[in-house]
Amino acid sequence: MDKAILGHIIQQRRDALDLKQEDLAEMTGITSKTIYLIERGKGNPSIETLRKLFEVLGLEISIHIKRVNE
Repeated sequence: MDKAILGHIIQQRRDALDLKQEDLAEMTGITSKTIYLIERGKGNPSIETLRKLFEVLGLEISIHIKRVNE
């Protein structure tokens, strides 16, 4: 998934829950600067960082692995 789209989804969900970036930072233990960068599509979050964000935001991570060029 494109980082900009991912960031937009996170920001929309945060806004829907009426949370500020600072609120989300406190709830996840992730800095507000990191959240800002992720929401702008400029961050490169680890799976663990996404897991923390998604848990608080009520979102789910789904990974699909597909073999190509066999």
